[in-house]
Amino acid sequence: MSAPNPTKDAKAKTEPKPTESNGGGVGFSLPLVLIVIVVAFVAGTQTAKLEARRLSVNATVGLPVTPTLFEFPGDKYESEVVEMIPRRVLNASLSCEDELTVLEKNVNVETVLGQPEAFRRDNKVLLMLNGHNNGVVLRWSKKTGDKCLYSLAETAATVLGADPDFFPNGLRLYNSMGIAIASADELDAERLAYILVDFQIWVWPGIRVGYRRIVNGMVMTTLSLAPIVYDVEGFFSAEEADAIINHGMINLKRSSVAQANELYATDSTRTSHTAFLDDNQFTRNFRVRGANLTRLPSPSFIERAQLVRYEAGQFFRRHEDYFHNKKYLDEAPGQAPLDKYKTWCDFANAHLIASPPDDAAPDVLPGGPLFPRFQDKFSWEHALLQLFLEKNPDYFKTRGITEWGIWLNESLKSEAVGIMEQLLDGLGHILPDIIKAWEDHAVSPKLHFKNPKPEVNGVSHYFRWIRWAKDRIAALGDKAPANVQSSGTDYPSFELDFQNQLASYILDDHSLEELEMIISPAWAAWLDENADTTDIIVNGAKTNTKIFELAVESWTRRAGPDLFTYTMPTQMQHAEPNRFLTLFLYLNDVDEGGETVFPYSAERLVTDIKREGMDECSEGLAVPPLKLHSALFYSQTWDNQVDPMSNHGGCPPAKGVKYGANLFTWNVDADEGASALGF
Repeated sequence: MSAPNPTKDAKAKTEPKPTESNGGGVGFSLPLVLIVIVVAFVAGTQTAKLEARRLSVNATVGLPVTPTLFEFPGDKYESEVVEMIPRRVLNASLSCEDELTVLEKNVNVETVLGQPEAFRRDNKVLLMLNGHNNGVVLRWSKKTGDKCLYSLAETAATVLGADPDFFPNGLRLYNSMGIAIASADELDAERLAYILVDFQIWVWPGIRVGYRRIVNGMVMTTLSLAPIVYDVEGFFSAEEADAIINHGMINLKRSSVAQANELYATDSTRTSHTAFLDDNQFTRNFRVRGANLTRLPSPSFIERAQLVRYEAGQFFRRHEDYFHNKKYLDEAPGQAPLDKYKTWCDFANAHLIASPPDDAAPDVLPGGPLFPRFQDKFSWEHALLQLFLEKNPDYFKTRGITEWGIWLNESLKSEAVGIMEQLLDGLGHILPDIIKAWEDHAVSPKLHFKNPKPEVNGVSHYFRWIRWAKDRIAALGDKAPANVQSSGTDYPSFELDFQNQLASYILDDHSLEELEMIISPAWAAWLDENADTTDIIVNGAKTNTKIFELAVESWTRRAGPDLFTYTMPTQMQHAEPNRFLTLFLYLNDVDEGGETVFPYSAERLVTDIKREGMDECSEGLAVPPLKLHSALFYSQTWDNQVDPMSNHGGCPPAKGVKYGANLFTWNVDADEGASALGF
């Protein structure tokens, strides 16, 4: 993947003095109830204002490119770049008295998209998960008002397979244009909605290949569903394309890639030349415009534009845009793939012996070839893996791991023993798909397996808390204390320096004797000795969640506990900083070649491509470089986990020169995320 080039905006680290109440703690003059009312009103107003701005996404396209745009516009943290649209979380405390009935399953979105009248007449609503094209239809009447919205989302998300353990962290609804909705009137408008859980980020659903949608004057056309790839027309102007080339050429140099042992390394897999444009109003306009198009919470999630030049014969071999260079979590005890496999086998085995379901497939019952037996390393394993291959014949090919598919088929054919352990040792992440194949065959819902989750790691808590704190500040708007505003000294950040700031606050707030009682003498000494080291909070929280709790406590003391009361989730999906999607701008027409290829896509726009030095250009979807068009594709899945299907490459021009521009986007502030990963 291409290495980022973050810019750091230095901020003062002076500790502000908290406001003292009569009780000696952090306090405010307004009664708490009044504060809550004011905050709720302000949050709604702030969201509406920012959403309105989002709808003017295309307003700056086509405006003159003047020299003043390339002057430094000031601190990023005092600009529109860090503005954030807060979540509109559904109210889980409202009581829904209506019985929520699932009427239909696996219903395609085009059944109701653009034609809600029939659903309105029949009191129906279609609900889907983020980025999906099919969902479930439930009975719902607008007359129930807002009180059933959470229950609707909860019921649908459960049926659709989302993890209910994550629902207490927040459920949200979005309309077909990626705008948050939280009222009965808004849901009634289209009679469909997409469900997002916790801090999931919106993924545009592909609908079908060839589907076109207009987003504020821009045309998005679906080119592929797996991975999701769009052609975008109208995102930038010819004058802007020329400006990117002219200003980027000044700093153009051999492209680098991120590697585990060297963050900025040249490599034979990437022979192009690149340059990040400077931080100025021109590049900030693209960050804002990109966030509006992709429905990211903030323009800060997008890196500055990166010019790319491919001369004839130059390329970037297949790769992912997300990073692998930093491992935040170790495998929890009992969570190794083979351990999970044994737990599942034991669960299904015990259930089928103790109370075999009447609706279960006969061959999964005791004595059948698909009756789970962990100790059986031959017959059972062969039957299970044969079933998996029958239900997923192109599984390995579409994921770019054909060699594993060949190995598995040969192992089964040669009647090898102990295949599962070897398979899971190399491809542990496919175990849920193997289990699903068995569950689909077994039919009975009573045999659905839910793997016991380990306790949430302190690192996961830390990253989610920063997201929460930023979201909370955005919801408060001007009501948030000055020191935690984006330009304040205590604005939460994913940058490494922020961890050192938190560590210093902990040491200021507690004597060593107090810390010894809270976290043990050894941990107190460790924190005192390492407060200035890199990743101090992450490294501590990784094995001792109390370090995270102390950091939050000290920050909250300075931010205001009446406004910032964080509840640690019982369960959550780990979400560390990483790239989320890429918008690649084609700045010129190329005489021949220069396609962007997605080897794992089953779609074809161009066939019989042969590019010297890059065999993968003849595989999968090859997007031709059409001037003033863009390719938009996701590096993460609908549930915001890195997606190997996003593997892609830049094919060499056979004739001429190709100019393009990357707008890499993250699941957090891009500059801060790059800092967190050590760039």
